[in-house]
Amino acid sequence: MAYEIRVPALGESIVEATVARWLKQAGEAVAAGEPVVELETDKVNLEVAADQAGVLTTILKGEGESVGIGDLLGTIEVGAAARGAALAAPAPAVAPSGPPAQPATPAREVNGVGVAATPTAQRVAAEHAVDLRTVPGSGPGGRITKEDVLRSVGAGTPAVVAAPEPVPMPLPAPPAPVAA
Repeated sequence: MAYEIRVPALGESIVEATVARWLKQAGEAVAAGEPVVELETDKVNLEVAADQAGVLTTILKGEGESVGIGDLLGTIEVGAAARGAALAAPAPAVAPSGPPAQPATPAREVNGVGVAATPTAQRVAAEHAVDLRTVPGSGPGGRITKEDVLRSVGAGTPAVVAAPEPVPMPLPAPPAPVAA
């Protein structure tokens, strides 16, 4: 019997996600509750776990592909058929359906506010005082990943440039007393 791996509901306002990476390959055995695929949204990264133990038989959405709530990501064969599938040669992984991955590109603005970065990348950038506008993104669509931020920190990319110290201005003279 085949169990379908589908995109779960991710939140009230989240309607799509990107397949960040597959944690298991086609033909590999998976345990119930074991993470199989990592999804990424503008707000959260989420690992989708297998509800059934078996063998991951098909991967329908490749890394970097956009998926909607309820979309079929892959299938897990459970029961006696899973034992036979585990003995067979592993099926090849799905080839990306889009253009080949592009090299790192500068981060782009999203709706004119901020940059496209994963939540983890934003947290790491804040911890290391890294300006995300200076970090080139290598994720889907130029999105900045945690690895991009750590690479920037390791390369010695300057952190946020501090503003110059304010210079105090002299106060105007107080008004002269008025005679009564």
